[in-house]
Amino acid sequence: MYIHTDVFAAQSPKKPGQPCGDTWGVTRDEAATTIVLADGLGSGVKANIAANLCVSRILTLIKMGLSIRETFNRVSETMDNAWGTVDPFSVFTIAQILNNGQTTILGYEMPAPLVVSRAYAQILSDRVYTRGKAVVHESNCVLEKGEGLMLLSDGITQAGIGKLFVNGWESSGVSSFLQSHLPVERLDGHKLATLVHDQARMYWPQGSGDDCSVVVALNRRGVVVNLLSGPPENQADDENFVHAFFKETGIHIISGGSTAKMASRVTGHSIDLGNDGDSITPPSFRMKGTDLITEGMVTLNQVCNLLEEDLASLPTGSPAYEMTYFLRMADKVNIWLGQAENVSEDRIEFRQQGLLSRQTIIKRISEKLLKQGKLVVISSR
Repeated sequence: MYIHTDVFAAQSPKKPGQPCGDTWGVTRDEAATTIVLADGLGSGVKANIAANLCVSRILTLIKMGLSIRETFNRVSETMDNAWGTVDPFSVFTIAQILNNGQTTILGYEMPAPLVVSRAYAQILSDRVYTRGKAVVHESNCVLEKGEGLMLLSDGITQAGIGKLFVNGWESSGVSSFLQSHLPVERLDGHKLATLVHDQARMYWPQGSGDDCSVVVALNRRGVVVNLLSGPPENQADDENFVHAFFKETGIHIISGGSTAKMASRVTGHSIDLGNDGDSITPPSFRMKGTDLITEGMVTLNQVCNLLEEDLASLPTGSPAYEMTYFLRMADKVNIWLGQAENVSEDRIEFRQQGLLSRQTIIKRISEKLLKQGKLVVISSR
């Protein structure tokens, strides 16, 4: 089962109209979701630049394949060197949630994180130690479905310092505040982040305070869509390719007549006509074990055009609409992309319509899905 992590945030700058000196970012891959919250030194433009540089570097290192600890150590060393100089300086927290829920959080001079569920909120037990010039908070836990993390900047935990609270609101105060609003039937990440952020803002005297940021990451069962398009380059791989596709849990879509025939041959299931189609709408088909079978090239090009449209304003029922609907609702999209030559792509009628080849259009669809925050995994053969 794929566990998906939704990420929500509530932020505000120290002074209205200024850039926020905190920033956050997220990246997903097949193994994990990694979230970063950074707090640049000071406030305004300079702090915003420092925080953005920090987040960008961390996410880049993670995407390059470095572990969370290797990334943390590298960026920590950079910040130690920048400490007390004119170079951009930012404190930060990195949280990495594996797809099985195993979670690691490393904080460089940042407030302790919280774990939240429908019934409770509490500070994560952590190991606090000094590394270089900084105090580091390290936490490990396993997040189940319906549980999540809350990351805080010091604008939240220091709210009310010296006036309402001796040391500020602190992570313990945030935890108690959240507990007073629990239990709930369903956790709403946006509502949680906004609730804590707005309360912290109330504790700061008007016109003073700090940049305030709350990031909430909630785990839930993810929606998986599997798309098979194109036979493998080597026909000997057909059986393994098809079996790998059907082995994955989730929604199963086949795009392309030759691809559907391959799947039918391997599985032994017959293909039945689902929708006749017309001059604009290609037909659809049915086969046991699939949720949708469509024509290939035309439908994929139509789907690419529809992915950024408001589906509520479009007529339903076409194969392109159905595929777009499934892809839009997905959290993770597994694409099996066959590399066999498709001679029909060179037909003059397709070129006249400006239709893109399977390889090109799948790439564009993937790019749009990634921009929508989905995890896309492509297997080519």
